[in-house]
Amino acid sequence: MRLVFKQGIVTTLHEGEDFGQLALLNDAPRAATIILREDNCHFLRVDKQDFIRILKDVEANTVRLEEHGKTVLVLEKSADCNGQGGAAANSKYTVMSGTPEKILEHLLDTLKLDSNGNDPIDPCVSDFLLTHKVFMPSSQLCSALQHHYQAELSKGSDQEKTAYIFNTKQKVVKLIAQWVALFGLLLKEDPEVGDFLEKLKNEVAADYRLSSILKEQFRERRRTKVMENGYQSLSRNQQFDWFSSCEEPVGRLQPIKAQDKVLYEIYKADSKPLSLMLPVSSSVQEVMSAIVKADGDHVLVKMNSSGERAQLKLDATAVYTALGLNERLFICTSSEVEQLRPLKDQQGPEQATTDLIEQMSSKDIATELTNYDWELFTAMHEVELVYYIFGRHKFPGATTANLERFVRHFNVVQHWVVTELCLCEDLVKRAILLKKFIKIAAVLKEQRNLNSFFAVMFGLSNSAVQRLYKTWERIPSKTKRIYCAYERLMDPSRNHRAYRLAVAKLSPPNYC
Repeated sequence: MRLVFKQGIVTTLHEGEDFGQLALLNDAPRAATIILREDNCHFLRVDKQDFIRILKDVEANTVRLEEHGKTVLVLEKSADCNGQGGAAANSKYTVMSGTPEKILEHLLDTLKLDSNGNDPIDPCVSDFLLTHKVFMPSSQLCSALQHHYQAELSKGSDQEKTAYIFNTKQKVVKLIAQWVALFGLLLKEDPEVGDFLEKLKNEVAADYRLSSILKEQFRERRRTKVMENGYQSLSRNQQFDWFSSCEEPVGRLQPIKAQDKVLYEIYKADSKPLSLMLPVSSSVQEVMSAIVKADGDHVLVKMNSSGERAQLKLDATAVYTALGLNERLFICTSSEVEQLRPLKDQQGPEQATTDLIEQMSSKDIATELTNYDWELFTAMHEVELVYYIFGRHKFPGATTANLERFVRHFNVVQHWVVTELCLCEDLVKRAILLKKFIKIAAVLKEQRNLNSFFAVMFGLSNSAVQRLYKTWERIPSKTKRIYCAYERLMDPSRNHRAYRLAVAKLSPPNYC
């Protein structure tokens, strides 16, 4: 949105931004021409009195902590104070901003200890732990936790000092246990964190009172788990271990770890393939060094089916798992880049598999898609989304391979729908196939698998499929109405309002 005054365009505003606060404070009218840069934009006007009231409400519910003349922590009173345990229920304030050290200190101060350690993790704590690498590297977090674990009270009686030390240690240990619960065995892959946890484990074991409480909490959690799952045995001499409750995932698909090796398929300028096993997080420089001598002028290029080429930078990492569906890697000299041509298999299949799809029921296909989606989903950790959004290169040793595999499958399903419909030459069979895909989408929605549901719907809404007018004319009106209802869920207007309202009415699926 552009703001135009007498002197011309003054500024460009984006979603969530505002203007006119100075005019409100000065009580002076301000005329401006507003030019929307996109359709379906919504502009909210707030009257002066309402603005002042909102401002006062915000300030009244905000607490600021200052040290040495600088704001180090900003808290806002929570509208919902009915949280279950943890910081939110205890203090009724939500962390809005602050220095990493002060946020950590606040979370420890408000952590509740009157439980067996099996209570749900507070959202504030989980948000902090999942995103800490963005603003607080693991080494800094470990040092801060170690500092809090060894903290002592400078004033007070001996009894007060002893109680403070013991409570602080308990809180640090509980926060670390929640950290381990969130990340599981993934935390072991960070050497700095691993060394810190091993060192602290020895310190905890040396504290008889603290280790006794932790062992009892551990046995209680084990007892609960045995009652729920009906397996495992209890041992009174179980040694304290941070990862004792973590289990290796069992399933067809195992999570791809940062140090795991995957099969790279790279093609020469003459289209001859090279296959080699390399770590998933290998850099372009490392990939090239495994194929050619370092003193050459070779480059690594990714090219799609239309012949578009992109030369990869030497410091780029994990490029193979980030490839698009019809992209391939080529290694060649700088002079050979323009001579590269797409491979035949990049053009996609030449024949449809309509007959095979007709033999399977819509429910069976949808169920198989859902089962595979679930395998992909459980192999992925939510922290990968943080790495993906902020840039994997900013987090040494991190991987987003599982997230990229999940996204890739979405694209596979979407293009599979388009390919099958466009390759089917028989009009009658194509109409039957189109109806079947709509039925598959209906079953997926019923199974609450919105991932594959939208993948199928995006395929059906592809321009190549939409142009099959004669095929759409053969679809029964009832099926068309179902499709149109589903299509409205993809409407992006008003910040995807139709989708948000639909999701709000759903409960999460349970495929376990």
